Amino acid sequence: MNDQIVSDSALFSEFGALSEEIAQKIVDTATRRTFKSSETLIQQGDIGSSMFIILYGRVRMSIRHDDGCERVVNILQQGDHFGELSLLIGGRRAATAIAIMDTAVLEISKRDFYALARTVPEFSIMLSRTIGKWLLGAQTRQIVRHKQSIIGLVRTTEWTAHIAPSIARYFAGKNKKIEIFTDRVSFWELTAHKDIFPIHTLNYPADESTFLHALATATKRCDHVFVDLYGNRATAELLLQCERIWWLIEQNKPEKEIATAQAENILKQQSELKNRLQVVWIQPKSYNLADNPLHAVPTHLDAIRCIYSVYHNEVRPADLARLYHIARGVELGLALGGGGAHGLAHIGVIAAFEEQGLYFDRVAGTSAGAIIAVGLGAGFNPRHLLSLFNTEMKPPGIMTYFPKATQFHLWMLFRFGLIEQRFRKYLKNLRLEQLLLPVHTIAADLISGQAVIRSNGEVVGCVLESINYPVFGKPIWRDGLALVDGGVLINVPSSVLRKQNTDYIVAVDVGTKLHPAFGKNNAGTRASDMRHVGYFSTLNRVLEVSSHELAKMHMSESDFLIMPDTSAYPFADFTRGEQLFEIGYNAAQKVMPELKQRYEDFVEMK
Repeated sequence: MNDQIVSDSALFSEFGALSEEIAQKIVDTATRRTFKSSETLIQQGDIGSSMFIILYGRVRMSIRHDDGCERVVNILQQGDHFGELSLLIGGRRAATAIAIMDTAVLEISKRDFYALARTVPEFSIMLSRTIGKWLLGAQTRQIVRHKQSIIGLVRTTEWTAHIAPSIARYFAGKNKKIEIFTDRVSFWELTAHKDIFPIHTLNYPADESTFLHALATATKRCDHVFVDLYGNRATAELLLQCERIWWLIEQNKPEKEIATAQAENILKQQSELKNRLQVVWIQPKSYNLADNPLHAVPTHLDAIRCIYSVYHNEVRPADLARLYHIARGVELGLALGGGGAHGLAHIGVIAAFEEQGLYFDRVAGTSAGAIIAVGLGAGFNPRHLLSLFNTEMKPPGIMTYFPKATQFHLWMLFRFGLIEQRFRKYLKNLRLEQLLLPVHTIAADLISGQAVIRSNGEVVGCVLESINYPVFGKPIWRDGLALVDGGVLINVPSSVLRKQNTDYIVAVDVGTKLHPAFGKNNAGTRASDMRHVGYFSTLNRVLEVSSHELAKMHMSESDFLIMPDTSAYPFADFTRGEQLFEIGYNAAQKVMPELKQRYEDFVEMK
């Protein structure tokens, strides 16, 4: 027992900046308690009768509001303390404290708290300093974000064994301090990773107390700690020490059944892991996306899909970015507006993003934006996507001799169902659930007058609904719905992403500027010189003006807005792909320094 007290006082003095003598006084006064991962230390609303100082482990502080929603307000670790405010001011606990991993604390009763405050000035100073920091944080409105500090990487096949290094290298490349606890130290050392970040032997459960202390201490030194182990060695007790577990499964191999069964067995042993375990489906680089494995593993977290390059032993940067964002506790969204052929500018914007390593976790698209959104979700790179538009939307050579050939060609594609054939050539019977990231498409229902947001269902069908421009196509009839182009109601779908609780939204509006002329009439044309404009052109302009005005309302939900000026090009002319690509690319490059800084500041905000 004496050895334990000495150990606690030495640890306490180390992180509390107290002398060992003072630390010993506090330890002698307190009661040492341990809590298992997911166990509650204090409950919001209870009478406060003690305070706590964390010796090792991690504790999540959260507040439940009247509407039932729970918000994480802080993550505490070694040396932090909590519960003293209810002792100082009286009353009930303002928050709930739950152990994220196995945690040891010193509990100080109300009577002993006041005794220490009177007899040990250093104790009072420590409390005052911490309370001052909290008040300063509240004053400056600093956001407290739940960063995933301890992440389990569970490999299930020889192939998925290469994913953990990809993830670790990506995090390290973001200037994050990381450390690895692994059951294959020699693998990491032979691949020279020991020169990039520290590698530790995973000695659990052989030396449980030493491991837990080392793991908790590592979270003080670095940003993220990875626990790398093979699936058949994973236990519920070990995984409960991780705040997030990425269970890596090779999706198109027979072994996935075994890997899935292992995950299901773990979840049966400890239901709390349903809130922490997230399946990461891995498949080779291909445009033939694997089938949707919905409900394959009964976890509360949406599965992540990753594309793996066999030749480079690497995961796509876009997929690594999604994992990184999850670990940092953020979700970044991209809203792509409608605008006919002007939507080709979106491709240039995305190309500029990817050059700078900017990737998004969720995409919403209206009309032409919906086409680009599903293309992005299906894994098409920007240049390939542009080449497909140049190939498939170009009118036959003979039509180029006709006036308004591009508009007539677009009308034919819709009226004779040719547009669907072109989409199916590349998207086949894919469903939105199979895409590499969540994608939402927006259509408008003429019966209810409401927007219809698709988050699942057949990709081609969802896109056809969203692009069903009234000038060219009839309503698409579904059960109780008459669907047309989503731009009629929501042309830039930032609000759709906000309703999905997306944290930071970048919107691209390709219709912000109207062409200065209507037909051959402009603001300076005298009434006597104005020329007649046909029915289709008039209806097209009405819808264009309406979408332009509606976009302003929904764009207000954006955190950053890019507005390529596409007004020089006709709404229906898809033959100007290269020029529109350049307009989008240049518009993104122009604001890139500001966007990248704001993007990185938001992701790194603690």
